Amino acid sequence: MRYMRLLTVLFLSVLSSGVSAQLKSAERAYAAMHYAEAISYYEEAVKRDSLTATAVANLADSYDKTQQYRKALHWYNRLMTINTADTAHRYRYAQLLAMDNRYNEAAEQFRWVQSVKPDPQLESTIRLYESGLAALYADTLNWYTALLNINSGYADFCPVTYGAGLVFVSDRPRNKLFRETNAWTGGDFLSLYRIIDTARVKDASLRTKELEQVLSYASKDLRNVDSRTESSWDSKKVSVNPQATFVAVPNQLSREMITPFNTKLNKRYHEGPVTFNRTWDTIIVTYNEPSKGKENVSRLKLQTYTLRQGDWIKQQDFPYNNKDYNVGQPALHPDGQVLFFTSDMPGGAGGKDIYYCRKMGDSWSTPMNAGPQVNTSGNEMFPYIDPAGRLYFSSDKWPGLGGLDIFSVALDTAYRPVTAPRNEGAPFNSNRNDFGVLIEATGNKGYFSSDRRGNDDIYIFQRISPAIGRQ
Repeated sequence: MRYMRLLTVLFLSVLSSGVSAQLKSAERAYAAMHYAEAISYYEEAVKRDSLTATAVANLADSYDKTQQYRKALHWYNRLMTINTADTAHRYRYAQLLAMDNRYNEAAEQFRWVQSVKPDPQLESTIRLYESGLAALYADTLNWYTALLNINSGYADFCPVTYGAGLVFVSDRPRNKLFRETNAWTGGDFLSLYRIIDTARVKDASLRTKELEQVLSYASKDLRNVDSRTESSWDSKKVSVNPQATFVAVPNQLSREMITPFNTKLNKRYHEGPVTFNRTWDTIIVTYNEPSKGKENVSRLKLQTYTLRQGDWIKQQDFPYNNKDYNVGQPALHPDGQVLFFTSDMPGGAGGKDIYYCRKMGDSWSTPMNAGPQVNTSGNEMFPYIDPAGRLYFSSDKWPGLGGLDIFSVALDTAYRPVTAPRNEGAPFNSNRNDFGVLIEATGNKGYFSSDRRGNDDIYIFQRISPAIGRQ
């Protein structure tokens, strides 16, 4: 018996040591923003023992940041039974419930948060979920939307007009001999790609089984793609590749039709989203540069290039780039006199806010916050100005269907929002993340990005009754 007790003690000691080592490795990976790695350590540890509230929160957050929302929801649900007073995580739990179409449950959780920390947008969201979402689906039948054949099975998003074609952002594998991967999720870096003529862009509804396989994600996939919120800001890599290689299939544009925009603009890490001026000879690019500090966080910055004799020439740095906060997702007003962008610089409403600068010769004026008609304590991102001068953006705080919803607001002659934002509703918005709008001059046709299929894809929209525009 003494021998058996000794063996039991030794076994438990080894087991405890193993769990402790797994948790320490998980904590190091999580602190370094290596979320995919952290998940593997936490999941291994939970097989051997229960996790602390902190470990459960970190695991839930790691799944959330790698866009595995169902698994994140599972662990947030468990966290709520361990730490019922955790308001911040309960708020995110409620958001994920909405993204899972569980609106009544989301309203209950939001109501709890509202009782602790009242917020006008949150109260409006609760009322929306409790009364029903019919108003946000009222315009659905007036629009035709379709997944496009430019999508690859990797992240494809934020198209902008360039000549007769498009430039968009994708994390499809770069053609490099030595492939660098993102410690955040393990995928490739974002790069800019070009389609020379949109006449080749078509509805992917006639896709083959092979294309369907590329555009879909099986349950065995361990990770998904993230191009939104925190991970778009603080890691050296945003998205992840659920497949090892790019697969060219029927009804999908070939490599020859979709080409890198300009390899000279490529950096070591991310590039994109971007904006062009009206003559397409100036581009402003979002970059994710290597960290120079001890915290190992790479901030986003903006860089301008001008086209001279067929070559993109780097201009002076955007004067409000900063190593301590992010500046990215640029959008030039059609008149070229104002630049909108997203930033988490100090002094904002909270989270990510939308700012704008006026053109001042060869530089830009001090950034101005777009104000309470746009920005909230949540995240307002991906600004875009349509040809008529209307501001579009995505928000996870204004009342919507879940995740990031697309909103729009009219601007006055000083480029200030003049009304409360309008939720664009379905089919532009879904219970997932919807963003990256591009609208043609009539307002009856354009593109938007969404991860409603589980991955960032580009969709086309067109009004069924084209006599009526979006204004």
